[in-house]
Amino acid sequence: MKIVVADHVYLEDSHIQQLRALGETQIFPEPPASDKEILQRIQGAEIVVTGWSHLTRPIIDSCSKLRMISIWATTCHYVDLAAAKQRGITVTHVPAYATEAVAEHTFALLLASVRRLLQSDKHVREGGFDWRPFVGTELAGKTIGLVGTGAIGLRVGEMAKAFKMRILGFDKIQNTRRAQEIGLEYTDLQRLLRESDVVSLHLTLSPATDGIIGEKEIAQMKQGAVLINTSQGRVADEKALINALKSRKLLYAGLDVFSEEPPDPHNPLMELGNTVLSPHVGFTTVEAVKRCTDICIDNVKRFVEGRPAQNLCE
Repeated sequence: MKIVVADHVYLEDSHIQQLRALGETQIFPEPPASDKEILQRIQGAEIVVTGWSHLTRPIIDSCSKLRMISIWATTCHYVDLAAAKQRGITVTHVPAYATEAVAEHTFALLLASVRRLLQSDKHVREGGFDWRPFVGTELAGKTIGLVGTGAIGLRVGEMAKAFKMRILGFDKIQNTRRAQEIGLEYTDLQRLLRESDVVSLHLTLSPATDGIIGEKEIAQMKQGAVLINTSQGRVADEKALINALKSRKLLYAGLDVFSEEPPDPHNPLMELGNTVLSPHVGFTTVEAVKRCTDICIDNVKRFVEGRPAQNLCE
């Protein structure tokens, strides 16, 4: 088997040894500059491990030997699944490896926003020490609306309960048992938006969720609400979000993801003082990235050994 690690996937020496034991392995530690470069990297590969690169239909159709794609991520949208299915290519992913990491980062963004940590840090570093410009907002007694209540959304709900917040949730698939345990009330999206002081997004990207939070939805939110997005950038309409932040319809936004990654340096989000931005690092803890790679390589190992596939993208 020829195995290609196509971009900047986290690998320890033990992971590299495991891959080399499975076949001829080529590793690219840096992201490709273009689709042309990613295609050059994976030509002739039978198995591709990818964490960030989009394997589109033209790329997949150009790789005649490709038999398996192991995605180093939870989401499957990096691969054109229809094109892979037509070719009989197995596509796997890594579900639920970063639940704790992303949930904790959600609250890091939220607390940094409502307690104005970036602004106060800058103030102190510049020699100031005046508390008056940095009056924050308490979370206790506020309502958080979770748009998406999978493993991460529900873990955020558990944390919100510890902050004595009221919890609303919206999802097509409802986990009523867990909701009851943490005090989450399921409702429709419109009511969640109207009543929430904080809206936190925890949806996978799909045609149904692409732009689910747009201009109309933001208009339904409370004046001065906070939006946190640690899911996928395109779940929220970025232009509508920028306008709402400029007008102060939304008081703050904490964003770990963007509609285009990396974002354009001239993206207006960079200039707004009521944003807290991070470079898609919600999943990035020592524990989570190792767990992700362990599972990602195990997916490859099972395929090579002919065992039943696990963690299939469908």
